[in-house]
Amino acid sequence: MLSRILVALLSLLALTPAVRAQVRVSVPRGNHHIEEKVTATVMNGSRGPITICVESGQISTTKDPQVSTQVPFTIESQSPQGWKVLMVGASGSRSAVVLESKKSLEYPFWPPSHGELRLRMRYWEGARPDMDCARPPKDSRKAKPAVFEVPFVLM
Repeated sequence: MLSRILVALLSLLALTPAVRAQVRVSVPRGNHHIEEKVTATVMNGSRGPITICVESGQISTTKDPQVSTQVPFTIESQSPQGWKVLMVGASGSRSAVVLESKKSLEYPFWPPSHGELRLRMRYWEGARPDMDCARPPKDSRKAKPAVFEVPFVLM
């Protein structure tokens, strides 16, 4: 009886789809500051390639001179009303980038605000190098977001 239950559980696990959190965005641990470059890493830990949309023309206004960055994620800030988007495109272009299995890409950015921030990214399973990121397909997935703190600094 116990062996039948064990076989049934193992069969159920074998039929369950792979965990989606294998695609993630991360930032290095440590203290981050508004005027300091942070390099985020997008890691594809899944078994197959994924496609992400990278937007160019995002403007980091906290850097002097202002810097145009290319990132595949949105930067959001925690507020009493929930998460709000801080960094949005400045009529930039978006292009599809294929990230192979077990590979990663790095994207530098400058945090635009103090407080608790997160990086959110959507991706598509499979290699889709010709995907139209201006009108992306609806079958996207959410990567595990990176949440980090930019402390307030008193001068």
